[in-house]
Amino acid sequence: MSILSVENLSFGFGDKTLLKNISFNLFKGDHAGLVGVNGTGKTTFFNILTGRLIPDEGKVSHPSSINIGYLDQHAELEDGLSIRDTLKTAFKVLYDKEGQMLHIGDRLSYAKENGNETEKLLRELGALQDELFASDFYKIDSLIDNVAGGLGLFPLGMDTHVDKLSGGQRTKVKLARLLLGNPDLMLLDEPTNYLDREHIDWLSEHLINYPNSFIVISHDTEFLNRITNVIYHIEFSNLKRYPGNYNTFLRLKDDETKRYIDQFNKQQKEIAKMEDFINKNIVRATTTKRAQSRRKQLEKIERIEKPKFLPKPVFSFLPARESTRVVFTSNRMDIGYSYPIISNLSLKLEKGEKIAITGCNGIGKSTLLKTIMGVIPPLGGMVELGGFLYPVYFEQEVKVNDRTPIEEVWNAFPKKPQSEIRAALGKCGLKQEHVLQSMTKLSGGEQAKVRLCKLMMTPGNWLLLDEPTNHLDVNAKQALKEALIKFNGTVLLVCHEKEFYDGWVTDVWNMEEYALS
Repeated sequence: MSILSVENLSFGFGDKTLLKNISFNLFKGDHAGLVGVNGTGKTTFFNILTGRLIPDEGKVSHPSSINIGYLDQHAELEDGLSIRDTLKTAFKVLYDKEGQMLHIGDRLSYAKENGNETEKLLRELGALQDELFASDFYKIDSLIDNVAGGLGLFPLGMDTHVDKLSGGQRTKVKLARLLLGNPDLMLLDEPTNYLDREHIDWLSEHLINYPNSFIVISHDTEFLNRITNVIYHIEFSNLKRYPGNYNTFLRLKDDETKRYIDQFNKQQKEIAKMEDFINKNIVRATTTKRAQSRRKQLEKIERIEKPKFLPKPVFSFLPARESTRVVFTSNRMDIGYSYPIISNLSLKLEKGEKIAITGCNGIGKSTLLKTIMGVIPPLGGMVELGGFLYPVYFEQEVKVNDRTPIEEVWNAFPKKPQSEIRAALGKCGLKQEHVLQSMTKLSGGEQAKVRLCKLMMTPGNWLLLDEPTNHLDVNAKQALKEALIKFNGTVLLVCHEKEFYDGWVTDVWNMEEYALS
């Protein structure tokens, strides 16, 4: 049974076509992944499916009974509500029914002399009571605790007001509320961002066992492999369906590409052969008719379009002079803001070491980087930096502005010619149409590439990177990984994707172990 139908859908911004003549059906039980490089229109597609954007052509339809829930990275939460009260809003329909029951109870107290009315009200009360039981209304608290625990919300304090939370923490609350709503179709946009591995594992199990349908945008290939049974791929404004998980999609797509290239090359050889015959024989009286016949055949050939390949980003980091052997040391250092998150940290980082910093959200990974950088002071103990340090820092959460990418980079490097800035942005995988848009109009992955571009243009011998892979597509992550492997300086990397750093870092600092020591 199809629960969502898209017919001949097209959409574009200005003269740029994002989606062209797309048609597909999503079926009940489909656990789908939506993949494609940054900027291909995945989030735009979600906004069309939810009615937030109107397509230029085509239509989206689904049964009126279908409830669609959307994890929108930019949606706002109601300030003043606690985390627990925000999660309770997922059950608003049930709470409204409870209110109806209470209202009927009040009416019953005044309807004792009217037997018919009393009987009617009792039937309505019984029906509502059955609905609440069937919907697990009386288990709401345990349902909330299960999801909140699975996504790591308890350490934030369930009574904490959501307006006190960071952007990443608010995203986790929005995800929890969506899961509790249990919609017929969930649209999840990068749900693993801001989740550590433990909570990604919990979410994976939850989605594997999800009884309804979902489409998830994600660049976490391990996550996609675990949860999907179908992949939708957006490329060159087209969308195609591939049965199976992400690895199956890669195999099918690779086979498909090889077949297409073989067909194109075979046709090109045939065309060249026919053109050669025509050129040699068209002017000879004895063979001109055959040449003219061959030309007509050539004109009727339906030519296979030349294979298109997306340019892959290339990252590289400018070196600075070498630092001293010891980059930094700490002795019994306490990190935190108003109170220590972790105490008695004694660490040492030497030149050329590449360290992955891991641990659950809220454990202090970002706080550690900021303390080392001097952005915030340690609450106790000692931090000592080495000499000749040229740090380059990628912050996890940065509020974007209305500048274009060219203006953003130019503002940081005003003496650079615009041609050099355009070339640097192009190396990062940003096309002409991207660099002239407002930063606020770019996808999360495109914004990250602009920030990485600024880092690439800054000479350094020490990279401090806080979750740089969030939002990046598969090609960009691979390019960043290769650049970090080639970098001759020192690296401190906060990352929850083991497959990204495994095999090339020199050590792993698990902050959970330091917290327990």
